[in-house]
Amino acid sequence: MLVSVLLHVPLLLWFVHSTYLRPAPEASNAPLRLSIRTASPAEEPAPEVTPPPDADGQIVEIAPPKEEKRPEQADYRAEYNSTVEKESVDPRYRLDRIVTAESYSPEDAYEVEQQEGVETDLPFTGTVAGRQVFDRGKYSLFPNRSSAWDFDSGEGISAPAPSSSLDSRMAGAPSNDYLPDVDRSNKTALNAHETLYASWWNRVKHLVSFYADQTLTNARPRRALRKNKYAMVLSGLIGADGSLAALDIKSSSGVPEFDEALKQAFHLAAPFPEPPEGAADRDGFVHMDGFGFVVMIGSAQAEMNGIDPRQGVQFPGLQTGGR
Repeated sequence: MLVSVLLHVPLLLWFVHSTYLRPAPEASNAPLRLSIRTASPAEEPAPEVTPPPDADGQIVEIAPPKEEKRPEQADYRAEYNSTVEKESVDPRYRLDRIVTAESYSPEDAYEVEQQEGVETDLPFTGTVAGRQVFDRGKYSLFPNRSSAWDFDSGEGISAPAPSSSLDSRMAGAPSNDYLPDVDRSNKTALNAHETLYASWWNRVKHLVSFYADQTLTNARPRRALRKNKYAMVLSGLIGADGSLAALDIKSSSGVPEFDEALKQAFHLAAPFPEPPEGAADRDGFVHMDGFGFVVMIGSAQAEMNGIDPRQGVQFPGLQTGGR
């Protein structure tokens, strides 16, 4: 114990002298060199993006529901949230409809309202409206038939002056969406989740369906058709201006004439309406990865009235043969 005390006392005296009793260092007049370095912040991990519950599903066109209510589960996407007790579909449709309705209306007549008494101080400018609606070409079924909606108000390129007009509306009908697993009824009612850009996709479907109905009718397969339906899927790119930048058959129908007729319908329908902001991917194109069509054999529909969905005007169309 005595040896331990003799060893620790000198160590304690040295520690006190080196720390507490040590004199402060003299200030130095030498300049200090400083350097500033910017440290890059630590990269935060990218947040996990959870896809919405309605990311998958067929885009359908339905009539606006009386009350929009989002269903818990839905196999379809649409412009509106729609909740129904029992899903059903009306198989009767009209390609050239203007109004999308739940049930089919057999009336093809227009409801016309004359708007009169337009007051304006501007003189007549001699503008032309509807001089040439469609280039009939070699596909016309009625090459010498003119449309009742072709009219000419004179020559001129000035701004048009207000005038009286006709307000017309066609009776509505359901869409021609392919829904084989839904019960048939006299009303189209589906559970659907509201989805961005559904309205634009439906406009694209209108145009392509209108021309495909005619180009497929004109197609003459060289092989016997032994099935009652032929399905095909296309992929492609639509530009920011609505142009068709690329098109390819992703899944063939097995009938080359049907595949070619559908591709021809896409080219006739283009350019499409400009895609809404945000619809295009980073490369500037809207990608079509699963645009599907089903050709039904032996289920002829009524002859089309020839209402171009692009302009809402009547013209003879492309059809050359029986349906």
